[in-house]
Amino acid sequence: MEKSSFFNSREGDRRYKAEDWASYFSSFISNGVMPLPSSGLQVVSGENMTIQLREGKAWINGYFYNNTDYHNLTVDFADGVLNRIDRVVIRWDLTARNILSAIKKGTPSANPVAPTLQRDADVYEIAVADVLVNKGATAITQGNITDQRLNGELCGVSAGIIQQIDTTEFNAQLQAWFAEYMDLSKKEFDNLVAYFNSLRLQSDVEYKAFVEYLNAYKTQSKAEFDTWFETIKAILDENAAGNLLNLITALQDRVKLIENVLFNDITANPFLIAFDNLDGVITSGVWNEALQRIEC
Repeated sequence: MEKSSFFNSREGDRRYKAEDWASYFSSFISNGVMPLPSSGLQVVSGENMTIQLREGKAWINGYFYNNTDYHNLTVDFADGVLNRIDRVVIRWDLTARNILSAIKKGTPSANPVAPTLQRDADVYEIAVADVLVNKGATAITQGNITDQRLNGELCGVSAGIIQQIDTTEFNAQLQAWFAEYMDLSKKEFDNLVAYFNSLRLQSDVEYKAFVEYLNAYKTQSKAEFDTWFETIKAILDENAAGNLLNLITALQDRVKLIENVLFNDITANPFLIAFDNLDGVITSGVWNEALQRIEC
């Protein structure tokens, strides 16, 4: 059947329905989120199990969707044993005659996957984000949210006239780069942790070696002291006190003799110092044996 539009009506002969306009717009506006602003319809974390859909616009099958403010969506309670992945969609519903956001709840599993999108004559969904709901979780963090707006198979960006921008390859490259970056960051972090652990182990080894050195030095020093003390004890046992007393007495006699010559008998012979013997005396004159004196 041939159809054309849009012409002015004459007595009601030209009547157009919403689907006529939708068909018209869909011919040059493809499905997806509008590219501006770049944050359009982005999903961000809120408080506890709440997430937020940011302002933005989208086109689905020629129908227009506009979210004018932050829109709160509540994620269902987490499973106590298994993780699951929920999917945030913009849903075109021909029967309900509206386009609204919704959360499609995933199935808890050891290897969870996001729910499939419904795309038929009555309902058409585009996915803007996937949300990982960890087992036992009481809050959703931004790290649990995977942005799917650039995924051409799930959503994509509507460029407007004639052709939609295919962002599938760009999104794949972006995700690959991000995965590589995360892997590299984890390796660097693991290496850093290993390095600090090695430093700790090295410090422990060096500290243990230092303690062992101190203990060995203490043992060696005690042994040397004990040996020396045993030698001193042997000397003291041979009447060392008496020997020391005799030596002190002899030195005192010599000092008294010098003092007597210098201070008491200096007028008689100022250059005469008489000793019983010359042991320990350094001479620089001539020794007179008969007079028992040094003559200079």
